Formats: sequence, C-alpha cells, structure tokens
Amino acid sequence: MKFSVVMTLFNGEAILAGALDSLLAQDFADWEAVLVDDGSTDGSVRLAEEYAKRDARIRLVRQPNGGVSVARNHGMDEARGEYVAWLDQDDAYVADALSHVAALIDAHPACSCFQFPYQELSQSGGEDVPRVSRAYSLYGDRECSGAEAFDILFSRIDTAGINWQPWRFVWRRDSLPRFRPGVIHEDIDVLPLHVARQDRVFIAKKPFYRYRPPRDSSASGSFTPRRVRDILDVTAHVYADLGAAPLPDRVKRGFESMLAVNLFGYYLATPGFAEPDRTELLDAFAARPKWLTAIRWPPKTAWLKRLLVRTLGVRNTARLVGWLTSYRGFHSHTRGSRK
Repeated sequence: MKFSVVMTLFNGEAILAGALDSLLAQDFADWEAVLVDDGSTDGSVRLAEEYAKRDARIRLVRQPNGGVSVARNHGMDEARGEYVAWLDQDDAYVADALSHVAALIDAHPACSCFQFPYQELSQSGGEDVPRVSRAYSLYGDRECSGAEAFDILFSRIDTAGINWQPWRFVWRRDSLPRFRPGVIHEDIDVLPLHVARQDRVFIAKKPFYRYRPPRDSSASGSFTPRRVRDILDVTAHVYADLGAAPLPDRVKRGFESMLAVNLFGYYLATPGFAEPDRTELLDAFAARPKWLTAIRWPPKTAWLKRLLVRTLGVRNTARLVGWLTSYRGFHSHTRGSRK
C-alpha cells in the first residue's frame, strides 16, 4: 500500500464529510485512511463509521481524549502504508493530490520527506487562494539534504516562514516523527528539527493540500493561558534541542530568529490577547534576553535594537517595539497561517 492518510477527529461532525469526500474523490486508489477519534462527544464517530462501511479503505480507531499529539502518534502506529500523510478534519486534498505525490515519490526514491505549499480554502465559497511563498517559488521542485531544506524552509530571512504545519508533509513510514504527548504546538516542537535530520528531502512547488483558516481569528476562543504556557515551553524546548543539531551556526541563528519572531510577532500580535497573557510573554522575553536579541532586524536598523536593549532592557524594548508596530513583529516572518 502506497499511502496511509492519518486523520485525527474531535467533535468534527459538521465538517468531517468534506475532508473524507476529497479523499474518496482522488484519482489514485492505493491508500488507506486511519481515522483516530480523540474522545468526540458529538456524531463524529457515527459519521466516520458510515464512511468506513462505504469504503473498506477507511478504518476508525478510538481513544480516550488525549489531545492531538497522542492522536497523531496513535494514527502513525496504526498506519500500514509505505508513506504517511495527514489530513485534518476541516480541510481537504486537491483533486489529484495523491497521484501527484506518488509521482514525486517514484521520481525521488532517496527522499524520506516531501514538503509542500498549500491552497487556502475561500471563506466565501470562491476559488482557493494559492499560498506558495518564496521558499517554494525559488527553491521548489528540487531534492536537497535535510540541513539545506531546514535552512530554506525555517531559517533564511528571505524565504523562511511558518512552514511547519504537519499537513504540509508526507513522510516515508520509517522516518516518521513522534510528538510529545500533551503539547498543543506539536508542529513547531518537533517537525523543523526532524526535517534537518533527514538525509534527503524534496521541496515541492505545487500545492496538494487545501487548508481552511479559522473563521474566528480573535484570541478569545483559541489563546488560553494553557496555550501561552505551552508555546513558551515549546520555544524553550526547541532552543535547547537546536544547540545539539548538526547545523551550521548561521542556520541556527536564523532559526532562533524565526522562533523569536513567531513568539513575539504572532502571539503578541493576535487581536484580543488578554493582558495577563501578554505580560507573561513579555516576562519570558525579559528572563531570556537571547530570545529578543536573536531577532534579525533589517541591517540598517540593527543598531537601534542594540541601543534599545542596552538602554531600556529587554522587557521595555519588547513593550516599546510592540507598541510602535502594533505588535506586528519585525519583518515578514510574522506572516502566515496557523491552526
């Protein structure tokens, strides 16, 4: 079997059909779908069972609610295919997604990881919006080492961005990552450095995935104190792992900047972020000066960062820059979508 498509389910009764229909519509038939229900309390299980009865390639496995990291690991343990892809319950595949990926695999057998841009599903029902950043337009359709792929996708100031969502990857089964149980931001926590450890990676140029952005972008529903503590834990965890990674110092510095900008520019920029949570993040920058000083400012203004940090301190510098930029961050690294 060529592909195992792992889906984690949690109270997705209203949206699950679209994802499964996009899979059933594929023109490539050699796949299975492993649906891992993470303790749903709505009709998700009933709907998944109906699809499993319609098509024997669909299997449902159930677990007590343990979070998305546990569910992803469970699905990978159940997978039987040579390659594993993910499909979230509210998203979809493009029409020829699996045949496209299969052709790339056949053409690049040395690669254990395939990484893709994506299309954003229109909120109004119109055409998808391609999300093909410079990392893909400049370096797409090529095979490279894991270290080079890490640099292109996660480190370079001219191309790197939030390119680490799990659904943008297809993995050979013997190279699968493992997620830390209980971690909300499991993508940042594991995937970039796991890419760096691969011998060969293929960066594609054509999207195979259709991502549905959240309808409510406010922080009130999605950014809780637990999420704040989690992103701080994940950032510290990745910084620690980065030190031992077999990567050039230049690349490590670039990724340190990427992590810091993601933390400062995105989480502090989210509208409606509660002040206690904003304060906790600023306190974290004050406790770890490297997080702020790692951020790469445009060359002509780098002197200003040094001056501000020296005279105001890390915490006040973070507050000042946040106020001046409405917490939009320092450069284009802050742009991107997250789930």
